[in-house]
Amino acid sequence: MSPSRSSRGFITCLRIVWILALLHGEWYVFWKAARQCAPWPTDNTPSIEAQDRMLLIGDPQMTDSYSYDRPGIILRICEFYSDIYMDRNYRHLNRQLNPQATLFMGDLMDGGREWSDAGYQKQVTRFKRLFKSSKPQHFMVGNHDIGFGNGIRDDLVDRFENAFGPTSYTFNTSDYSIVVLDTVSLSATNDDLLSKQRALDLLDRHLPPHPRILFTHVPLYRSSTESCGPDRLSSKNSIRQGRGYQYQNLVGENLSKQILESVNPVAIFSGDDHDYCVVHHEYGENNSKVLEMTIPTFSMAQGVRYPGVVLLDLTSPRNNYIDNQQVEEKDETNEEHEDYFATKLCWLPDQIAIFIGYGCLVGLSLFGLTLMHVWRFYRLRRQRGFSKSYDGDALPIPSIMTPRPSPIRRTLSMLIKDISDVASIGILTYLACLLIL
Repeated sequence: MSPSRSSRGFITCLRIVWILALLHGEWYVFWKAARQCAPWPTDNTPSIEAQDRMLLIGDPQMTDSYSYDRPGIILRICEFYSDIYMDRNYRHLNRQLNPQATLFMGDLMDGGREWSDAGYQKQVTRFKRLFKSSKPQHFMVGNHDIGFGNGIRDDLVDRFENAFGPTSYTFNTSDYSIVVLDTVSLSATNDDLLSKQRALDLLDRHLPPHPRILFTHVPLYRSSTESCGPDRLSSKNSIRQGRGYQYQNLVGENLSKQILESVNPVAIFSGDDHDYCVVHHEYGENNSKVLEMTIPTFSMAQGVRYPGVVLLDLTSPRNNYIDNQQVEEKDETNEEHEDYFATKLCWLPDQIAIFIGYGCLVGLSLFGLTLMHVWRFYRLRRQRGFSKSYDGDALPIPSIMTPRPSPIRRTLSMLIKDISDVASIGILTYLACLLIL
């Protein structure tokens, strides 16, 4: 095969490799993550009983102008790719799992408490475009949405409720009562805060019947040595109390006890921490035990390598399962809690690894093309000398007034052309993936 044909074959192979790599990174890894998340924990349950399946999404925390102290163009790029990441995962999960409802665990946007009213409405429109669904959606409020404790203002609560609904509320499934509690407002010492009063009113007078499942944005108090279990990504295997501007890592100890004794839940789900965590709480005179699961963030831009979701499967048969493992020790004082609900943790793709993979492929492509042209340069130099053209056509120079380009310049020119040929296909494929996938 002539050098010209061999180089064309190599370039064709590179084009195919780039098309496959981009389809893998822009579609297949997202499809595969959703596929591995399926089926639901109780897919062996008859379909007539397989109801009330909820997708739990923790801290989407959309990247916005208040996220990072970075130049404008860099921030816009971060917004763009974090939006694409969440949009793709949400669409693939809904297609593969078909949940009956989605519950967002608070911190819907990063700078929700900082935006002007006009800016906030734009972010609401953006959020609803990303998480568009025909199925019911339930929302919790987080500290990034309205602030924390005494930093909360009634007008911030009002605009959140106008966009996403009340901050403290309940709803029923076939077998459970769901209690969504605004613990960021409950943590305020300001008793005049209206959202705190509504949360207290729910606890005191409007709790639905048992069995209840509690949802709180901020995790409940636990010992600083309490392990989060083996599935946590962080090297710190616990959530420790800490405070700062408009945040607190855990609900206060006394308030946590009050909430547990008032709600008497069969399970607790929380957000805020961005990483996965499972602990058990003991409360009340009978030392009742209840599991709390903290849901990982859904965003690629919140400090964890693998974002994730949790499937909450509430079905009819009476038994008690967590993470598909039967709980053998049951609390005899709470027999009404011995119902069936299952959870499943699903990790989402590592977007940074995908970008690193693209960077490595760029380096390998450049190296391969450069090596090919260097090899051709020296091969032709040995075989034919520089009196003939580089591509073997051996056309004579028509005139001394039209000097022939140097061999090195011709080599560089052809190298750039081949790089352009490969890059054009890669760029077109990438743009198509952004528009279609």
